[in-house]
Amino acid sequence: MGSIYLKRMPVIRSIFFLLTLSFASWGFAEEPTGEYAEEELVWPAPPQSPKIRYLQSFSTSDDVAAEKGFFGKIIEFIIGPDDIVDLVKPMGVAVSSTGKLYVADVAGKRIHIFDKLGQEYDSIDGVSGVQFGLPIEITIDDEDSIYIADGLQRKVFKFTREGAFVRSFSDESLQRPTGVAVDSVRQLLFVVDTPAHNVKVFSLQDGLLKGVIGKRGVDDGTFNFPGFAATDASGALYVTDSMNKKIRVFGADQKYRRSIGKPGDGSGSFSSPKGIAVDSDGHVYVADVAFDNIQIFDKEGQLLLTFGTSGQRPGEFWMPAGLFIDKSDRIYVADSYNKRIQVFQYLGTGSDSE
Repeated sequence: MGSIYLKRMPVIRSIFFLLTLSFASWGFAEEPTGEYAEEELVWPAPPQSPKIRYLQSFSTSDDVAAEKGFFGKIIEFIIGPDDIVDLVKPMGVAVSSTGKLYVADVAGKRIHIFDKLGQEYDSIDGVSGVQFGLPIEITIDDEDSIYIADGLQRKVFKFTREGAFVRSFSDESLQRPTGVAVDSVRQLLFVVDTPAHNVKVFSLQDGLLKGVIGKRGVDDGTFNFPGFAATDASGALYVTDSMNKKIRVFGADQKYRRSIGKPGDGSGSFSSPKGIAVDSDGHVYVADVAFDNIQIFDKEGQLLLTFGTSGQRPGEFWMPAGLFIDKSDRIYVADSYNKRIQVFQYLGTGSDSE
């Protein structure tokens, strides 16, 4: 055995030396993870003071993978690259306090987890061995617990920050959960029930149904196929009313307050509103899948800014769906048909570029 080993060593060294020369000659320039714009993208365009800046996008598990060193690349050349998981049809998006990015993929039937800080990718594929049927939206509470709306299983599933299943929220009246939002202060989970034309209110403490907001109609406080939802710092609830083409706003007491937007094809109007989120200054962001853009309104419903257009380049959208804004005012957009999550930065009121 010893003599065979010694005879093979020069051969192994020779192969390694040749591979080293080959890799050195090829260069292997380092590339950043994710997709970045070649030049800075801001809205509005100069010379106006920018309010929104494009940061980057995520579309595959490789976008958060650690950069391989020289010898890592040699090993990859010999045994092949790691399996890469792609986003298929991202609809919902949420971000934890530690920066983990969670993506609800309705076509991939899983929750993708991008951990940029830890340079790792993971996923949640189902509950107790049963794969998700239609994971359409996701949200996170103040303790980083995860809530996943599965329209096919007619449930909302809760997981810990570590990915352990906790409980499900359901009721015989729940037809197809779509949007989900949390009021951590009042310990409430809001679940948009699209075909029922209302919002179910569950207790986070015992999982029981506590009430229902709205009914089908066109008047104030009613819905016609509502979709996504969000809450702000005061506990107010914002719901995209898809077929009425408006945003319905309810106070922390769950009473109707006002509507934002109107049907139409001009600025400040909606054709097919989907994702919704609120930044630290109380501005309301709405994704419209028909317009392929994001519109930003103030607290009273006045249009402030629109960004994005149809396309596949950074800052362009193809049927944007879910929205999420983290505590640092980074804006995450589920760019569903471009199969990616685009990330932007709200620069703050009166900010120039910081």
